[in-house]
Amino acid sequence: MKTTFKIVEFINIVALLFLILGGYGLAITGALQVITAIFFFLLFPKNKLIYIYFGLVITFFLIWDRHTFNWLFLLPASLIFFLTYIIYNQKSRL
Repeated sequence: MKTTFKIVEFINIVALLFLILGGYGLAITGALQVITAIFFFLLFPKNKLIYIYFGLVITFFLIWDRHTFNWLFLLPASLIFFLTYIIYNQKSRL
């Protein structure tokens, strides 16, 4: 389990590094973060924060109309840091 958790941490760090690329990096970061969240969910299905994360991701994609770039993009930026918080909060409990 610790090896898999290390993989989750590594993918999250790589995703955060893609933020440097700007708009293109945001899409790659989002995809990597969702993959990370799925792995995290499989490892810790009782963690309530991961359910909130998935709920917010689903809400974003239901609301976003794919043509406008407005205040709604504060949500993905917040989700990046929220998932990082979830991972490192869980790490302190191991």
